[in-house]
Amino acid sequence: MVDTPRASGLKPFWRYYGGKWRAAPRYPKPRHRVIVEPFAGAAGYSCRYPDHDVILVEKYPVIAGMWRYLVAVTSAEVRAIPETDNVDDLPAWVPQEARWLVGFHLDACTYYPKKRVSPERAKRLRAAGHRIGWTADVRERVAVQVERIRHWQVIEGDYWEAPTVEATWFIDPPYSGAKGAYYMAQGWGSRSRGQPGIQYAHLGAWCKLLHERYGQVIVCENEGATWLPFVPFREVRGGFLGRPASREVTWP
Repeated sequence: MVDTPRASGLKPFWRYYGGKWRAAPRYPKPRHRVIVEPFAGAAGYSCRYPDHDVILVEKYPVIAGMWRYLVAVTSAEVRAIPETDNVDDLPAWVPQEARWLVGFHLDACTYYPKKRVSPERAKRLRAAGHRIGWTADVRERVAVQVERIRHWQVIEGDYWEAPTVEATWFIDPPYSGAKGAYYMAQGWGSRSRGQPGIQYAHLGAWCKLLHERYGQVIVCENEGATWLPFVPFREVRGGFLGRPASREVTWP
């Protein structure tokens, strides 16, 4: 059990579709020193408790690669990446993982890294008072924060490849309903372009086993999911530019 004061949390390293950084303070606080996120995404829950022993598991190679990069990169290397609103304008020495990171900053809450900000998107963001692209402020925030995640572990693989250790398990899979269709590009979801997708019955049984044997379990889903006996959690407001709120449910 964790009984020591925790340092302040981190801002998100990027905004990801379905990310839980905004909602994370509403979920139960971790009761264990170790936090495992078997569907890491942007690790919104772990970013609120970065000084815990965090284990991220992520199937999507782009996201897994970005996290490996962030855990290892120096602050100086991050600060050397030029400001831009087009990934193709970056110098050749910038590694692919950093290009993906920059790409996620060219749109808000997207589900894959973009190459540039579309003119229409840029117009709407600026009209709403948002800065766009890989800016000096964004770059500095990332550069400062990477020093606090050196101890994080990253595993590229499926959720069941997470180590079965006593921990706080924050399980935030792609939604099983219509909203989960956005993950098709990554081979996720139940209708994923010929990919097998997630077998939610298996995932539900796995979550129950964790709950029985391996500590604290927090499972997130969207209203209408039935693969666990979910209960209403709260309405989570959308991100930028009037995106609709999401009615979240949780288990247990």
